[in-house]
Amino acid sequence: MKLKLGIVTWGWALWLASNVGMAAEAARFDGLSPWHFQMTPEQVTSFTQYGPYKSFRNGDLETYAGLFDGHPENVQFFFRDGQLHRIGIYLYEGTDVKQAAAAWQRAYESISRQFGKVDVPYLRNRSADLPPPQAIGVAAGAEVMAQGKVQMAPVKQPGDKFVFASFYRKEVMGQTFYFVTVYYDPPGS
Repeated sequence: MKLKLGIVTWGWALWLASNVGMAAEAARFDGLSPWHFQMTPEQVTSFTQYGPYKSFRNGDLETYAGLFDGHPENVQFFFRDGQLHRIGIYLYEGTDVKQAAAAWQRAYESISRQFGKVDVPYLRNRSADLPPPQAIGVAAGAEVMAQGKVQMAPVKQPGDKFVFASFYRKEVMGQTFYFVTVYYDPPGS
């Protein structure tokens, strides 16, 4: 009986370790891991757990199974000279500015949680303290409707990538679409 309990306990420990490891990987996924700059398209698509991947005519790729902040998202991979040079996480693409503003709020919260203080230049006449995240999203939506685009970025950039986010509108076949994207570029880009 003791041996049986030991095997069950060992099996449980292995299961727990592998699942905690997968959860930790998903939690630490910041839009770049497991991918890294300079990868070829073949290397990017070798991570089949994040597929299927779609290829664009120009050779860029996308998947709707990439993770950002623990959620599956549309992740696009941009190549230059056959090597990965930008990752874009498309948090919103659609016609509802309120949904886009909510996605912008989520992007702000995620970026600030991962990288610290965020520079939000479209907020004019702001005090040292930024308004709550929901107000940041609503203000961004109003600014995009009026001016077309806003951006934000961590004040202190990480050493392995340059991070910024864009919220913009675009006319597509006579209809206004809104886009919220978090971008990762190589450092120094």
